[in-house]
Amino acid sequence: MKPLFCGRTIDARAILRSMKTRFLLLFLALTAVLSGIATASAVDTNWPIIQRKGDALYEGARPFRFFGLAAPDLHQNESQFLPGASNRFPDEYEIRDLLGGLQRVGGRATRIFTLSVISPKDNGLPVYITGHRQYNEDAFRCLDQILALGHEYDIRIIIPLIASQSFGSIRGIDEFAALAGKNGTNFWTDEGLKADYRHLVDFLVNRRNTVNGILYRDEPAILAWQFGNEFGSYAGDRKLNYNEYEPRITAWQLEMAAYFKKVDPNHLVIDAGGGDVKAFIADPNMDIISTHLYEYWNKLSGTETNLGLLAHQQREETRGKKPLMVDEFGLGSTENLRNLMRVIREEGITGGLLWSIRGHRRDGGWYYHNEGGTPVNSYHVPGFAAGSAYEETRVLDLLRREACAIRGLPVPPVEKPAPAPVLFHRQGGFVWRGSTGAACYTMERAESPDGPWLVAAVGLPDSVAADAKSVEESRDPNPIILWYDEIAPPGKVFFYRIKGLNAGGETGYSNVVRVVPR
Repeated sequence: MKPLFCGRTIDARAILRSMKTRFLLLFLALTAVLSGIATASAVDTNWPIIQRKGDALYEGARPFRFFGLAAPDLHQNESQFLPGASNRFPDEYEIRDLLGGLQRVGGRATRIFTLSVISPKDNGLPVYITGHRQYNEDAFRCLDQILALGHEYDIRIIIPLIASQSFGSIRGIDEFAALAGKNGTNFWTDEGLKADYRHLVDFLVNRRNTVNGILYRDEPAILAWQFGNEFGSYAGDRKLNYNEYEPRITAWQLEMAAYFKKVDPNHLVIDAGGGDVKAFIADPNMDIISTHLYEYWNKLSGTETNLGLLAHQQREETRGKKPLMVDEFGLGSTENLRNLMRVIREEGITGGLLWSIRGHRRDGGWYYHNEGGTPVNSYHVPGFAAGSAYEETRVLDLLRREACAIRGLPVPPVEKPAPAPVLFHRQGGFVWRGSTGAACYTMERAESPDGPWLVAAVGLPDSVAADAKSVEESRDPNPIILWYDEIAPPGKVFFYRIKGLNAGGETGYSNVVRVVPR
């Protein structure tokens, strides 16, 4: 390329004008490139934002239907905190492990839980909403990473904003209202509290992801916004009159649906229960009707426990009008769950999310969660004997088959586990950071870090807590010791390494750990 001024005679002012013009054009071009990152990603025809057409969802020209698991801990750990709650927000390993587990059972969508609200009861536990119209940047950077990795794992995220309940470590409406010095019962009608909620909505839809640069309102990884969690339980939990609160909750959701569509017309909106379903179906701003179906809770309340029948009845109400989504289901027999998934698949219901998946801990072992004293202690992919009381492996295999069937695809071969585990020696035993998808592990021992290596144990599981409730309530921040070497000759230094295995293959070896006898 010839120099700009080669062979020409011009004065200094002309040169300066030309240089200014070039720098201006360069600046505008760079600005356009940077501001276009979000737009380019958002209109990616291979991964478009999900849209509604009639009573179905579409991914471009293709119907979007799914099975998967709800992932309430994907953006904030609920319990089993390390000292200082340093693992309150999952790191990249934990996020990838959960998304990888969902992908391995065929999931293309999941639902996180609501954004935690600060409460004096939680002794300074880090949260998403830290004060009146104040938000925790560190927490939202975690959500940024989840959405960015959603592209890589081909998983869409449903984001509910505020919990009806006040769970320990994940507070909701009452605490949100308290930030403005008001009572939670005013949440549905107080104009100031409505403005506070809209402020949160504005913050979310206008946030630029710090990982991939995409504005949330342009983010394909967001499947839908949901006002919150289980608004239908608000009155009952507080022993209030349900008939008095239903119209308030209905009006509130209709008002907020219109606001969401005003500030983010790209994304879908899901109701949060507790209101007049007919009004939600009729409202043009409400895209998806949601339902939670649980055999256990229905049995306690004396209502219908045939989950497939309930799904069928609700589908008849929405058919031809709005998509129906079972965004939580579970706590039932395998046959009841099987029948429900069949009804979802055969009757055109958009999808269903089994409650719920927990992932590996960064410091070894797994996170666990018990559901109200039931045998169900959360699901851990690919399923383990520790979950035999609720047929964990069988249910996850069923879910995987249904996730393929709802998309008209054959069940693919099992993918080998990854990444390689990370081995730790603690309290005289071993624990390891697990490999996503590993069904078991092989431990090897040697007298030298270079080998030769001998097999010390085979078929080691890393999900060993049959009683998750006791693990959750334990004050011990350390993960459960997974294996002790009771066979190694005493008085000698040994070296250990481990690898993960499943039906599809095995990982590489972990780091090598040197153990000095005591």
